[in-house]
Amino acid sequence: MHSPLLELCPRLGRVLRPLPLVERPTAVQPLARLSARLGGADLWVKRDDRSHPDYGGNKPRKLAWLLARALGRGHRSLVTAGAIGSHHAVAAAFFGGRAGLRVCALLTPQPVTAGVRENLASHVLLGTEVRLVQDAGHLPAALGREMLRRTLAGERPTLVAPGGSSPVGTLGCVEAGLELAAQVRGGRCPPPAAVVVALGSGGTAAGLALGFALAGLEAPVVGVRVVPRSWLPPILPRLLAHATAALLARHGLPSALRAAARLRLEIDDGQLGPGYGHATPAARDAIERLREDEDLELEPTYTGKAAAALLDRATRAGPRAGPLLLWHTFSHEPGPGRGAAPGTHLRLPPEFHRFFGPDPAPRNDDR
Repeated sequence: MHSPLLELCPRLGRVLRPLPLVERPTAVQPLARLSARLGGADLWVKRDDRSHPDYGGNKPRKLAWLLARALGRGHRSLVTAGAIGSHHAVAAAFFGGRAGLRVCALLTPQPVTAGVRENLASHVLLGTEVRLVQDAGHLPAALGREMLRRTLAGERPTLVAPGGSSPVGTLGCVEAGLELAAQVRGGRCPPPAAVVVALGSGGTAAGLALGFALAGLEAPVVGVRVVPRSWLPPILPRLLAHATAALLARHGLPSALRAAARLRLEIDDGQLGPGYGHATPAARDAIERLREDEDLELEPTYTGKAAAALLDRATRAGPRAGPLLLWHTFSHEPGPGRGAAPGTHLRLPPEFHRFFGPDPAPRNDDR
């Protein structure tokens, strides 16, 4: 399968080649009706929601590299973490299971929505071993204990960071940045004045910024914060980009270190609202606008807040803002839990049953 990153860094391909999980390039499309509604703004979208026909979004890009490394090293199980509605955890179970790995996800509470329940039901149908960790601050220790337990049991587990945001996982987002740069050179879209993307675990924004720097694309990446600063201090995405650049340099691409020194990466703190998993009025408005004008499905925890930041920039600056591109990271296709039979959640460990009380918030408040 064609890999723009391996074309740039062929020595990396001698030790690691991504699994063919991504149907690339994903399309770049103008948001023509929305642009007209805003009085002449020039808005675009990168359709990573269609990165895979069964379960898209930004996660297949990271997992293509992470699973390839796990399989190459002979691992037999995968341990990861996220919130109870985490789409990363579902994607890890979906693609990890297809690759023949047993998947364990340590999950922490978040505001309960219909989408959260669907993702928990997905874990039942995918056979994920789920564990509830009451406080996100306890995840590092819980992950360490789980890895030790499985190692002692002879499972040869691999640890995948929350969101897949490690240097290896971030390679998939570097590749995505190279992909957009090629589309700009090919005339598929104008050079963006900014690329707006949700900022959760940081890997997508860090990888895009590094990929743009490698390709000479001058667009800044605007990471729209959806988690508290205590979860993701502002320095961490840059540190992740530098660690990914160091990985590439070790495999014959020293220019990655120079690229990392000129990253254009900004963080927009204005859309978080009450916290992770809490919808905001601006996010809900952005979701309705993109659904009505462009037939795009977003969700309020990640892509809705990123779209709200995009609309805020376009509204404040008008046409002089230049072309603005939204990187769409929410899967176009739902997980298997969308069609789960009533009572599926009863097959979860008992500690998860409390998340299935009456009257959840609307669907897709999670990722």
